[in-house]
Amino acid sequence: MVGLDGGRAPLPAAARLVVVSDDETLAGRAAAILERDGLVVHVEAAGAEVVEVQGHGRRPTLVLARRAADRPGLDRVLEWARRELAGVPVLVVLPPVRPDDLGRLLSLGADGLVLEQDLDAALAPVARALAAGQVSVPVELRHLIQPPALSFRERQILGLAVVGLTNGQIAQRLFISESTVKAHLSSAFRRLGVRSRREAATLVLASDEVLRRTLLATLRLSDAYASNGGAP
Repeated sequence: MVGLDGGRAPLPAAARLVVVSDDETLAGRAAAILERDGLVVHVEAAGAEVVEVQGHGRRPTLVLARRAADRPGLDRVLEWARRELAGVPVLVVLPPVRPDDLGRLLSLGADGLVLEQDLDAALAPVARALAAGQVSVPVELRHLIQPPALSFRERQILGLAVVGLTNGQIAQRLFISESTVKAHLSSAFRRLGVRSRREAATLVLASDEVLRRTLLATLRLSDAYASNGGAP
């Protein structure tokens, strides 16, 4: 978790929730989880769209948002919360296998991200962390926000792999052995927390603009490198 200068008060004993979710069971599940943690919970408003929760109930102490396959809808929830509920923590529940630009969600106003499968264990501690002015992200997703540094050769080979070249084609293009290509790819996959070319491509092309720009630049460099016969 990363500290902020939010200056929020700790989560009070009585928590007031606003839930905007395409899963109508989320409000009840969240209330039950928080009550097991010792809180008195009031669901001030719940609905699938922002218009269903606007103007209902008292100012919440926590907003929960979930949109399984509707990124624009989630964006609207975050923009509304930032505009109308400034200072209220917003927690996004991420459904399984959803490749999101997590940095973008945080920039739009999400204060915390919880994987749906971790909701029972993580909701209460994350809610308290958000109320204390922290940002909370699952450890297994942090590489999607700030990917680890790759070496030049790892970036170069990963870039070529992502655009579809085989290990043999990469080796031929860069004048290196195929075993060297495999070693660098394996190292890059470990650093990025992926297990295949497809997962790497998803991360690079859909979830990480910085890494995408870096790899595109590396591809241009590798073109010049290859056309020069491998000379620096």
